[in-house]
Parts: sequence; C-alpha cells; structure tokens
Amino acid sequence: MCWLELCWMLWLLHAADGQRIIGGQETSISQVPYLVYLRQAGRFICGGSLLTPSFVLSAAHCVYGAKEQDYTVHAGASRLEENAPVVRNVARFHIASSYSPSNFDMDVAMLQLALPVPLAAGQVATITPCQSPAAANGYVRISGWGVELENGRKPAAQVRTAVVRVLPRVECQLAYAGQALLTDSMICAAVRGVKDACSGDSGGPLVYRGEVCGIVSWGFGCGRAAYPGVYTSVASARVKTFIDQTLRKL
Repeated sequence: MCWLELCWMLWLLHAADGQRIIGGQETSISQVPYLVYLRQAGRFICGGSLLTPSFVLSAAHCVYGAKEQDYTVHAGASRLEENAPVVRNVARFHIASSYSPSNFDMDVAMLQLALPVPLAAGQVATITPCQSPAAANGYVRISGWGVELENGRKPAAQVRTAVVRVLPRVECQLAYAGQALLTDSMICAAVRGVKDACSGDSGGPLVYRGEVCGIVSWGFGCGRAAYPGVYTSVASARVKTFIDQTLRKL
C-alpha cells in the first residue's frame, strides 16, 4: 500500500498500493474533528491530523519532492465536494531527515500552516500524539476519504471510518517476510481481509484511546488477508523525537 497518487507507479510495478478505508462506514467530521485533508494544486491527495492550530501531522510521501505553495489544508468538512469552512496555505514542510522513499522508513512529515486554524467545537479540534505505542491486539480507529476498493481511483465523497486491530509485531513481520522490510518506525493494523486503509487515506490518523498513534503509510494492496496495512508509529523513539523537535521550533 503506497496510499497516495505518487505511489501509483510503484503499485503498477509491484509493491505498495495507496489506501482508502476498506470495509468501513460513513461518518461525519464531528466524530473525527482532528482529521483534515490535503490538496495539491487543487486536487485531493492525502489526509492528516491537526496537532496544534499551526501544525498538521501527515506522511512524508504525501509531500516529498513537492512545493509548499501548491498545497492547502482543509479542516471541518465531512464531504470533499463541499467548501471546507477552514482552508489554510502551507508555509513549510518539515520532513524527517531519515525518511526513505524506497522503503517508507520514517514516513512522517509536519506541515506548518501559514495561519493558525481556528478551533470550533464539534468541527475542528486538535489531537495529541501518543507517548506510548498502541497495545498489541488493541483496537484503533482509522478515518479518511480514500478509495473503497483496491483498484478504485475515485476518493470517497464522504469521510469514512473503521475500527481495526493492532497486530503484534511478530504477526506483522511474518506477513511481509521476504517481501518488505519493517523498521522500528512501523506498526501493522487491520481486520485482515475485511477492514483496511487504501489510496487517499495516506497521512491520515490511527487513533488509540483518543490519541494519534499511527499515520497511514503503505502496504501491499488494500484489505488483503495476507497483507495488513502498515502505519508509521507515532510513539516510536525516532518519530516521537522528530515530532517533538519540530513543535519546539515554534
């Protein structure tokens, strides 16, 4: 799962495939007010999480190699075609210096907004990065506007959500053994063969006990029983350090 337009070529060649919520259900932004989406040159591309009024947490592959002036962040909207009540230009990308576009290690970025986002109860809210990893076999929530079928090309009109299980690390490693390298910055989550993220969900949040503990990153296909979704682990030491250091730059 590459879970992003920039990854379609990789998908065609063989590996990761973009993700959208597979097997989930429609919801409204009032249930996930920390969720935002990104547009590049006016085109929907990824999700993100509002950590502070001025910073959005997303995946590095959503912005890697791109220009800040081409991006806008949209908050407070449930549907892609509606005019989001809050739209902000991006002033700066902060991408983890050790991000690897070849294997998605450290697939994390912080988008610094040109102007702060006004918070609004039930519509726009911040979410705290988790300090401890989500528990193995614990259930977490994923949300986004990604495609609903692995071969889909059109994002969901309405935001969708699903509850999936965090896989024990051994189970995650066995799933990708001989296929891909899983680093310490990654965790797996899915209801295998039933619920998963997909294209367009990239950069969006994996939420555990009210905190964002993962970032939709990659995987092989969408909703496949053999290959669970892979997420950047927000609580992993390297990712946590990057987020903390970026926020301290204010």
